[in-house]
Amino acid sequence: MRLDDIGEFGLIERIRRSFAAPSQRAPIGIGDDAAALCVSPGHTLLATTDMLVEGVHFDLATTDLYSLGWKSAAVNLSDIAAMGGTPRFCMTALAIPRRITVERIAAFYRGLHAIARKHGVVLVGGDTCSSKRDLVISIAMLGEARRKKIVTRSGARPGDLVYVTGTLGDSGAGLELVRSSKSGNLRQKTDVRKLIERHLRPVPRVAWGRMLAESGSVSAMIDVSDGLSSDLGHLCEESGVGAEITGDRIPLSRSLRRATGLRQNILDYALSGGEDYELLFTVPPRREKTIPGFGIDATNIGVVTKGRSLRFIDDMGSVRLLQASGYDHFKVSRRGRAR
Repeated sequence: MRLDDIGEFGLIERIRRSFAAPSQRAPIGIGDDAAALCVSPGHTLLATTDMLVEGVHFDLATTDLYSLGWKSAAVNLSDIAAMGGTPRFCMTALAIPRRITVERIAAFYRGLHAIARKHGVVLVGGDTCSSKRDLVISIAMLGEARRKKIVTRSGARPGDLVYVTGTLGDSGAGLELVRSSKSGNLRQKTDVRKLIERHLRPVPRVAWGRMLAESGSVSAMIDVSDGLSSDLGHLCEESGVGAEITGDRIPLSRSLRRATGLRQNILDYALSGGEDYELLFTVPPRREKTIPGFGIDATNIGVVTKGRSLRFIDDMGSVRLLQASGYDHFKVSRRGRAR
């Protein structure tokens, strides 16, 4: 079905019917001039937004709309997780080209709804308009956190230990594989399929972020969206510190280690691949013993240092400066392709 068969308001009504009725936290949702939202007493409202543009962030030749809806919400959920918050509400704004059918937009919202439901997030409104060429997606996410428990990027101090959750590099490798001319056959392989899944449908660490923040054990935190080298740099810049990380401590998945046909050293995907949406955080030494007790998959990869330099220790013990090599929209990308 074409969008002009039902029009803008017909599309909005279909979206409205696809989601649950207004909740106690959102007594007025989709359909009015603005949403009415309730946050918990003693908590601070968190707000984040991300834009995804066809040809820059995604390629519809290799991404299905369900996965795109999932990922569009996941990137915002990860931002709330990095602050130690609980996501509550989201709003969507889509600029849609005429070539995309109603059924494909419905698939987008099914994917978004699937991950939103997992985290108790309510879609409370948004906007739609036409686009002459590319699909453009903007998601705004609202969450809340206890005022005294919010974790920022600016609290790291020299001597703190650097930790990361999960494994790194899977998404960057998955992107390379999904864009490969052989990806159709490669997807039949279990390890490759897992890497591609990590790229198309990332899992934000919302529960882990909230647990770490509530524990009071974390001094600073950021999500790994642009690559370890860049995001560690962001955290250190805001904290006014440096860091030293050890290459053989960086957690890499079994699937990444076993994948064949990749163009880069597998460690490069962890350092610069981006879009893993794991949590990078720092812990004062006196609080280190509390981390295993949380049941979180987290690995100590280094230490915060004085000064502003980032250093990398390779498997031979050699030390070199670590240059930020993750994605930057406004610098020439060595990838030369959509993320």
